[in-house]
Amino acid sequence: MRERVLIIITVLTAMGLLAVMAFGADDPNTCKKLASKVPKDCKYYEPDKFYTGKHGFMNDEDLTTDNGNLEKGLYLMSWLVLSPPVVGDATAGDDIVEDSDMLKKHWRCSEKEVTKDPKNWPVAGEKLSGSGGIAADGSWWVPINFQDLVDAGQGALFSSGNEFDWQMWGGQGLNQFIEYLFCLVKWNKGGTITIKVGSDDPEVTWVNGEIICFSKNWSRNWSRDTDIGEFEAPAGEWVAILGKVGENGGECGYTIRIEPPPDDHTLDTEMAMAVSPGNKLPTSWGAIKAMRLR
Repeated sequence: MRERVLIIITVLTAMGLLAVMAFGADDPNTCKKLASKVPKDCKYYEPDKFYTGKHGFMNDEDLTTDNGNLEKGLYLMSWLVLSPPVVGDATAGDDIVEDSDMLKKHWRCSEKEVTKDPKNWPVAGEKLSGSGGIAADGSWWVPINFQDLVDAGQGALFSSGNEFDWQMWGGQGLNQFIEYLFCLVKWNKGGTITIKVGSDDPEVTWVNGEIICFSKNWSRNWSRDTDIGEFEAPAGEWVAILGKVGENGGECGYTIRIEPPPDDHTLDTEMAMAVSPGNKLPTSWGAIKAMRLR
């Protein structure tokens, strides 16, 4: 009987650890869980509207502008973003790349370290200290899907050459700020990945600790796919992406086109952190395998 109980416990524990590997890509249950972690103190977030699972992590329709489409299935739509964005000067050109590390000033980790190590990944509902303006009470990492925001009436998405305009932030009335966006993606077979970034105004994009794309242009309208870079994705392992965009007046814009598109995606970084490097099961699995009945 004792042996049977131990065997059952071992099997159930192993099943639980295997479940850690099964990441939901924007399924409604995952979305509800992550959105519910955002405290009610965050005034600029509606959890039942902004991350619903209705749309996938890549755009599930062509999102049109006057000058072309955000082609279906190529642009990342789901992110952890700061709401509201932190106050910062985006007019100094080089500062967006070199000097304006607003995460280091207001959070537990510098922007250069966020994607280097899983322990640095942001968590849904995590708070930054206040930075002034509408962010005086602080900012939160919140899960969003840009197509959900459009459905919720939070501005037009890159329509007629304009950028995304989050109405809860005050629309075009909010100027001089820095916004960050984070997500995890995975390619089952790995290989060379091309990313193409468009932004209003300057931007920096890190992948696994390295700057892949950037623009120091502090006064440009959004245009798709203007900054291009490549990186090597390891097969079957999570790749961390951090985007940073500076706003110098008007709307804020940031898009990432990924080719080939990832096979999986998650904003559930707490679950992802439960998997050791290389996406192997935690070392406790080894202890379970080594259990011997006495």
